[in-house]
Amino acid sequence: MSVSIDIDHVVKKYGSNTVINGLSLSVKPGEFFTLLGPSGCGKTTLLRMIIGFNSIEGGTISVGGRVMNDVSPDKRNMGMVFQNYAIFPHMSVRDNVAFGLRMRNIPEKDIEERVDHMLKVVKIDHLKDRMPVALSGGQQQRVALARAIVIRPEVLLMDEPLSNLDAKLRIEMRSAIKQIQKKVDITTVYVTHDQEEALAVSDRIAVMNGGIIQQIGKPADIYKRPANVFVSTFIGLSNLLDGRVHGSGSSRRVSFDGTSYETVMDNLSAEAKDKEPVILSVRPEEFDIHTDGGTAGIRGEIVSSIFLGLTTHYFIHLENGKDIEVLETREDHDIIPDGSAVTLTVKPRFINVFHKTSGTSLIEGEPS
Repeated sequence: MSVSIDIDHVVKKYGSNTVINGLSLSVKPGEFFTLLGPSGCGKTTLLRMIIGFNSIEGGTISVGGRVMNDVSPDKRNMGMVFQNYAIFPHMSVRDNVAFGLRMRNIPEKDIEERVDHMLKVVKIDHLKDRMPVALSGGQQQRVALARAIVIRPEVLLMDEPLSNLDAKLRIEMRSAIKQIQKKVDITTVYVTHDQEEALAVSDRIAVMNGGIIQQIGKPADIYKRPANVFVSTFIGLSNLLDGRVHGSGSSRRVSFDGTSYETVMDNLSAEAKDKEPVILSVRPEEFDIHTDGGTAGIRGEIVSSIFLGLTTHYFIHLENGKDIEVLETREDHDIIPDGSAVTLTVKPRFINVFHKTSGTSLIEGEPS
């Protein structure tokens, strides 16, 4: 049965340096929960606090309602998958996976049955007699995953498990890890700095920066409606442009500085006041490109383009001096040549508006 994880105002200090100060979050039973953020943001520190490798200077961490602060790591019934796999080079695949069970004095017959079953779950049962030196990076990661799960932990913790794999293998292992996690129904906390990886595998994501949680939500919600400028730029690619709010009530508009273009916004919060300067975040796919010259919008010039198959990635210099990126799907059109004059409009229900000073969102309501 899956368990919840409740982290309540935890504090972590290294000497006089406080790296996590009063952080709180909850992970639901059976959830695939990801801690996402740049290097040094505190995500691995928090993971190590959960398993007991790091001390807790304040607050509590509870698993299934049991406070774990003073419980030693070996008594927490958690499995851990490390960035460097940490499998034993002198042991076969089978013996690596069996190691934790033998340390727990499980009878050999039961060990054999559980190891064979787990190797089938992670789809490496045909490699059970191989030594690690004869395995690919992806196969070694599957061994590490099987070893962590076979002990039947209450919680599975994974620290940057795919960072040492090549790009193609990372994509393959994302899918494999997600499928395996759902199959064994285990509460999982996953650490990564790779936002694409987090979007692909997670039920929910906590975006961290400077030891502080910036936003918690489902991948699509965080991508569509980031809570602040940091999340907007860290999750996916965003073009940040200066703008201003006009009007009041339901008839408010935003204009783009240095241009004559403005668009109606029906989802601005009450905090967005008339004539208030704002930051407009527009993702590359939220622009429409027009080449007819008669459309009202933001004027620009194509600097260069990259053909990506289904889409074309344009780099555009705007009339206000800003450089932006636009992603367009044009199945029945040729690529727009470099140097071409274009006009850009935005899809207003998708763009995000942030307070100029605080950087917090001025959009209300659920993402569409």
